[in-house]
Amino acid sequence: MKTTDETIAAEEPAAEHVEELTPAERHNEALHSIKNHAMTAMGVGILPIPGLDLIALTGVQLSLLRKIGGLYGFTLSDERGKKLLGSVLSGYLPLVIAGPVSSVLKFIPGLGIAAGVLAQSTLAGAATYAVGKLFLQHFESGGTLLDVNTKEMGQKLKEQIQEGKEFLKKHAPGGKKDADAV
Repeated sequence: MKTTDETIAAEEPAAEHVEELTPAERHNEALHSIKNHAMTAMGVGILPIPGLDLIALTGVQLSLLRKIGGLYGFTLSDERGKKLLGSVLSGYLPLVIAGPVSSVLKFIPGLGIAAGVLAQSTLAGAATYAVGKLFLQHFESGGTLLDVNTKEMGQKLKEQIQEGKEFLKKHAPGGKKDADAV
């Protein structure tokens, strides 16, 4: 079993109801979880207390990794989940900088709070969407938690974050889809 910056070991396979789902059902369930967790992450980004948003966001993203992993038969500990998230998310420098900066903006009364909340909410939702999609693609291509190439995922992260922003514009409450319906 390799344990490097590029590959992080995982837990034992889960003994969940994985066998009961067809591949299409499992895929749809994973997409549903990604959407729900991305929306939750956007809500977490609104938290007005700097730093608390980042802690809560980690919890949302760990929950998503556990859910998707469980659909494919894997159990993930908090420690290993945090390592996977840290390795994947650190592969995209603007994200590494933007998250803490948008959280710190919340210290500035008035406009700083508004800017920080808006930036953190969007970034949190898009990053959560991206993480979910990357792991979904990995599992659907036959990957396991034992062979996650976090360096490769980190390189694909920017594209997935952009896709996440577009997804949220269409599906988030108050997004473009809702505006077009009025």
